[in-house]
Amino acid sequence: MSVNWIEYKEKKLLFINVADLMNDHHSLKTDLETLVSLLKKERKNSVLALADLRNTHLSNDTLIALMSYAPRAVPYFRKSALVIEVNYHRSIILDSFSFVIERLPKRFSDLAAAKEWLVSE
Repeated sequence: MSVNWIEYKEKKLLFINVADLMNDHHSLKTDLETLVSLLKKERKNSVLALADLRNTHLSNDTLIALMSYAPRAVPYFRKSALVIEVNYHRSIILDSFSFVIERLPKRFSDLAAAKEWLVSE
């Protein structure tokens, strides 16, 4: 996983790249802690966040880590987009996040479409 700022159409996006993560949930927790620390430097409700979870193995450990850090990160997001493969099982898993956060990210299967949506106002 990597977390970094990118610029797209003169807007600053926080790119959270979790693509191709398999079973390394220990480093995922470290990276999520870094994410939360980075967000604390920003104003709440100000960040345009883009997360890429394509080809990610959503094990129980991964889901627990994501669910435990999500409530600490989401208050900083003005808009958030999630790039992930669309299928019924993943939809059920991702919908379960509504129990820990108020606003679920908008889902996309295409990274470019997610970026376009984030920068549109």
